[in-house]
Amino acid sequence: MDASVDTAGRFTTRFRVRYQDSDPNLLATPVALLGAMQEAAIEHSEHVERGTEWLLQRSLSWMIVQTRFEILSLPTCHTNLEVITWPSEMGRLLSRREFIINDADEKPVLLGTTLWAFMDTAAKKVTRVPEDVSNAYPVLIERALDKPFRRPEGCDQYQWQNRFPVRRWEIDFNSHVNNLRYLDWMLETVPADCYEAFRVQEVNIRYQKEVSLGQSVLAKTSRLSTVPGGLARFGHIILIEESSEPIASAETIWAPQQSDSTTA
Repeated sequence: MDASVDTAGRFTTRFRVRYQDSDPNLLATPVALLGAMQEAAIEHSEHVERGTEWLLQRSLSWMIVQTRFEILSLPTCHTNLEVITWPSEMGRLLSRREFIINDADEKPVLLGTTLWAFMDTAAKKVTRVPEDVSNAYPVLIERALDKPFRRPEGCDQYQWQNRFPVRRWEIDFNSHVNNLRYLDWMLETVPADCYEAFRVQEVNIRYQKEVSLGQSVLAKTSRLSTVPGGLARFGHIILIEESSEPIASAETIWAPQQSDSTTA
């Protein structure tokens, strides 16, 4: 693992945009960039010896609550990136983690912030972060993306809808669907003509409930009010098909397509 920690406690790892991480224009997808954030957080936990195996042995886990990120430019296929992450808050029940993804010239291509709950997986409830976890991480009170974790704007009626069955490969070590799939389902429901004219610029996604193998979900999307500057804005919700329970909601902002990609 090509990783390092600076004197302030920021953890840095590397990520290469693979062909499978790219869209038809050979640009990194938003889901791939979110995946780079996820991997960096996991690698940091392994670096401080509080990784997945350590947590699993104690029936503990971090559970993502909300993610916000801004894409400043889209890296192209085979671009080498560095992902920098650090905890900016370590609360009793909730913690906050920051992310910066830079290109090879150390120019930011993404700024992100995330909110996490600490879980007792045996009791299936939020629990206090134990000291042997909180003390393992240096906390740097600095924001990569200084935006509040407000709830995404909802809709009374949604214009587009897709149904997705939960597949085996979408289940992670917590025995439920990995958070990347939620964003994938939402973006898949955006109409094709939007992809031809716009690209994702901002994502604000809130996770509400787990979904498991054998269930199916309904991803619904609607266009919201226009944003100044020619931006498009969409509201998203995912429901468990059988019960109509909401499991995640999001708001995305899309910028007009332009030649602003980052090359290796």
